[in-house]
Amino acid sequence: MKNRFLSLSMAVCMICLLILTSCSAAEVPADNGGTNLGSAVLTSAAQPAAAFTDVPSDAWYAEAVQYCQGKGLMAGTSNTTFAPEATLTRAMLVTILWRQAEKPVVNYLMQFSDVPEGQWYSEAVRWAASETLVAGYGDGRFGTNDPITHEQLDWIFQRYTARPNPHGIPSIHGSSKPVTRAQAAAAVMHYAQLSQEGTTGGKVLVAYFSATGNTRPVAEKVAEVTGGDLFEIVPAQPYTAADLNYNTDCRANAEQNDPNARPAIAGTVENMEQYDAVFIGYPIWWGRAPKIIHTFLETYDLSGKTVAAFCTSGSSPHEDATLRGYEPDAVWLEGRRFSGASQVEDWVNGLDLTKSKGDHTVGIFNFDSRTVTLNSGYEMPINGLGTYSLHGETCVNSVKSALQSGVRLIDTASAYGNEDEVGRAIREAVDEGIIKREDVFIITKIYPGSEMANPEQSIQACLDRLDIGYVDMMLLHHPDRNDVQAYRAMEKFVEDRKIRSLGLSNWYVKELESFLPQVTITPALVQNEIHPYYQENDVIPYIQNLVIVVQGWYPLGGRGHTAELLGDEVISGIAKAHGVSSAQVILRWNLQKGVVVIPGSSNPDHIKENTELYGFELTNEEMAQINALDRNEKHDWY
Repeated sequence: MKNRFLSLSMAVCMICLLILTSCSAAEVPADNGGTNLGSAVLTSAAQPAAAFTDVPSDAWYAEAVQYCQGKGLMAGTSNTTFAPEATLTRAMLVTILWRQAEKPVVNYLMQFSDVPEGQWYSEAVRWAASETLVAGYGDGRFGTNDPITHEQLDWIFQRYTARPNPHGIPSIHGSSKPVTRAQAAAAVMHYAQLSQEGTTGGKVLVAYFSATGNTRPVAEKVAEVTGGDLFEIVPAQPYTAADLNYNTDCRANAEQNDPNARPAIAGTVENMEQYDAVFIGYPIWWGRAPKIIHTFLETYDLSGKTVAAFCTSGSSPHEDATLRGYEPDAVWLEGRRFSGASQVEDWVNGLDLTKSKGDHTVGIFNFDSRTVTLNSGYEMPINGLGTYSLHGETCVNSVKSALQSGVRLIDTASAYGNEDEVGRAIREAVDEGIIKREDVFIITKIYPGSEMANPEQSIQACLDRLDIGYVDMMLLHHPDRNDVQAYRAMEKFVEDRKIRSLGLSNWYVKELESFLPQVTITPALVQNEIHPYYQENDVIPYIQNLVIVVQGWYPLGGRGHTAELLGDEVISGIAKAHGVSSAQVILRWNLQKGVVVIPGSSNPDHIKENTELYGFELTNEEMAQINALDRNEKHDWY
């Protein structure tokens, strides 16, 4: 938890080691280009452990080797050797998993510069990426020949299994040394034994805070239905009646209004790692979870666990999006609000407590639906229309043309001076049956200066000008001295269901490091200038690793540079090879980098062309060619 912003790309790719399965040298011969694993190469031989001359019968790993060989999980490196001290590569790990899954064929975009098509591991990596088992490094590499370290293995067991790490395996204690085949075999056996106990293993924790006693009976019912253990979150300083008098300047009000408030908890959960599923219950205080729940989430590492939140309230809606931001690597199930315990059993029985981390798809582009799931839980299209510089009837017609062409993401801003026109276009499209309101995703922004100095007024003004019921996402347009104040104001509009998701525009690493600890709701999106001449290759992975989606404005260059970019001989050459336009190549390049695109245009043909991005795929070589065009050249002053 304390490291909730750890690289997700590291996390997911290391999951693979947990369920190592079989592979023989007949499947991966020694001469196939890169299968040399330290001093060992896989062979087709599947010999009894006793036949391996390099596995003494009294070796600490002998039982594990015998187990893995007997189950067909790992083979020897020759007819007589196992090579217990040799290491395994990341490519081999995912290949083992892929073959265990019976070599599924998947249609998924390859984004790794070091995974060319046609290699023995290519389809395995493609499959592993599609299953969100891998995300590669921030520099675009998968790291095919990199070994797995002890530190990574130790961490994997804690994150993925939600069980004690395998300290019973000698030498596995968090070093940076590569994991050996013997240690891998021991890890395989250890995990298999844990799996036999079931995904949840009967180990459920129901942690709850009940200031006035209303949440307690609901928590007790959850524990009864699940057979879980109860843990009451008791404040070190108990709340008095005066503390809960919301009509005064009471302690509860002060805490809820203070983003840094973290009331101390009396007592601790013993051996949290033993629990596979955690239910978290609390009353609703002014539309949100009490800050002591934030304390609980920051105290314990719930990564890899199945988590479900429930609240008690007579009328306030349930909202756990903020809580999810504390542990994006947990498997969060649908929460529920209760006014009593009568519906608890139906809710619990309807949950999938065996849902795996592999089901976690937040931030992963779905090229079939052409959407991405945000950390707020909402889906957003991955290509849309930017409306900067569009005004009057031109703006109205452009937005309607985009909607008729299938565009379902429209970006505007207060500073663009066209929210009235965008809203009118949306309303007319709804009235004409082109779309339903819920089918289109609208983004707007408030600007620094007077707007952020008076955020409530400015936010409401945006809503009034658009006049479409609610806004799917609102951004702060730039950093500003009042940006935290303005963002907190937007958070209140989220609570009131007038805004669904929040984000930032023109925020970079330094700004994010300062800003994020000061707000409650994790931004779902960061929108920055991104195009082949300004690629932000250091910023994009940083943002994505926070489980925040990246969106690129000026994807085609902008500010008088569009013609130069579209005419670039590298891009035009790739476009000719695919029979598409240069603009389509650039937009596709962004999508394959995991960047949402919002190109602007008033030309109906160009608008339609900018949606036709899914009938071709750039190769790794073509991606690398475009990556080499980076000049670190911004085309705007932001």
